[in-house]
Formats: sequence, structure tokens, C-alpha cells
Amino acid sequence: MLFAWGMLVGVIFLFLVPRDATGRLQYTYARVFRWPLAAGSGLTRVARTTVQERTISPKKYEELFQAYQQLRNGFANLQAQLQEANQQIELLTKLRAKHGLEHMQPIPAKIITLGKDELTIDQGQASGVAVGQCVMSLTDSRLDDQCVIGVISGVYDSGAKVRLITDLKCAVPVSIGKLNVRKFMEGRGDGTVRIPLLSHSDYKVKVGDAVYAKGKQGFLDVPMIVAEVTQCRIDPDNPTMWDITARPVCDFAELSDVVVMKPASVP
Repeated sequence: MLFAWGMLVGVIFLFLVPRDATGRLQYTYARVFRWPLAAGSGLTRVARTTVQERTISPKKYEELFQAYQQLRNGFANLQAQLQEANQQIELLTKLRAKHGLEHMQPIPAKIITLGKDELTIDQGQASGVAVGQCVMSLTDSRLDDQCVIGVISGVYDSGAKVRLITDLKCAVPVSIGKLNVRKFMEGRGDGTVRIPLLSHSDYKVKVGDAVYAKGKQGFLDVPMIVAEVTQCRIDPDNPTMWDITARPVCDFAELSDVVVMKPASVP
């Protein structure tokens, strides 16, 4: 009976009801059932998407996830390196603009190894590093923290050796405090330095006085701090002279970066 009545209603709508009325009926049906139809279409799309996602094997998913992690980590590393490079460029620009150093070329370098009274850096002849050039600390705290730590003693194509001021073979021309005197500071080999042959009667020296590396052609154009007096007494072997001991103002063990000061006259 239901089938017969359904066929009868279909025949009536097909042959007896005008076409315009049928169109209006379809439009009314679409408006009444718009939300159920839309929901059904959304469910169909979600089902299709779910089916597509399930086609990726667990192994393929793991490979894609590892590739994503590598890209993310690489991007983070590049950001950190870029930030460090910008900080170093800013520091070197300020250092070069300092009075007396504007005519010198700073060559930044990383410390590779640190030994007893010697260290190696990752910049060499290819970067303009040469034997005898001054080496200074490079910190990002304050510009006034930069100090002389040693002298280039050996150069390779892409690396160099730095003889620290505490080495027994290192001798640097220095002055003490406000005294107008030029003496050579010598390393003791025990982490300290000494300044010999300074007259006890002519010069007054006290603990805490700053020791400056003097300007010298091919080394530095202006004096820069290098050490601080820690002991000042009359030399027991020569009572007319001071026995002066000083320590570097920089802790070499805490350094990771240095800068080689290349004179402008060096090609």
C-alpha cells in the first residue's frame, strides 16, 4: 500500500502539478532542511579527511615528524647565531670607534684551546693575523672591560697561537698608574707578572695601581689596561729597586672570544 500510494503521488506531481509549483516546492524543501543538509555535508568532509589521514603509515608519519623537528631546531640555531653575530658586530664597532683605536682593524676570534700561559684561536694568516700583534679580551658586558691578554706568537692559515702575558717568554712594554715611566712587564709562569728595574726612590707604587700596555708601532696605538698591582715591596736582592707583582685584570679561563688588533700599516 505504501509503495502504491507513493507511486500515485509521484505520478500526480509529474503530470498534474505545474513545473513552477514543483520548483517552489524544491526551494521550500531546501530552505527547511538547509541546516541538516549542511551538517551532513560537513560530516562527509570530515569523514573523507579522516580517511585520507589514515592512509599515512606510522613510519611515514615518524619520518615527517623528525624532519619537522630538524627544521625547527635548525631555525632556532640560526636565530641564536644571528643574534650573537649582531652583538659581536655592535661591540666591534664600538671598540674600533674608541679614541686611539679607530685606525686599527679588530679581528674577532674564538678560543679553541686554553693551555698553560697559551691559547689557540680560529683566525690565522688568511684573516690578516700576524706574529707580534696585540690580542685583547672580547666581552659583551662593558666596553671598558676589554684588556690586553697576550701577543700572537705563531700563525697558521686558519689559526694562531697566543702567548699570554703570564708566559715566561712574554715581555710587554707597560706603564704603572699615572707614572710617566716605561718598563717591560714579564710573565712569571704562575699566572702572575712582574715589573722589574723600577727605582724605589724615584717612583711611588702601591697595591691596586693599574698597569697599562704602552702604545707601540705594530702593537697598539694607545695604552690599554693589562694588569693590576697586587704586591709592591723593596727587592731583597736589590734594595734600590721595587719588587712589583701584578695579576691580569682578565680571567683567561672565563674567556670564549678574543680580538686581534691589526695595525692599519699592516697589509
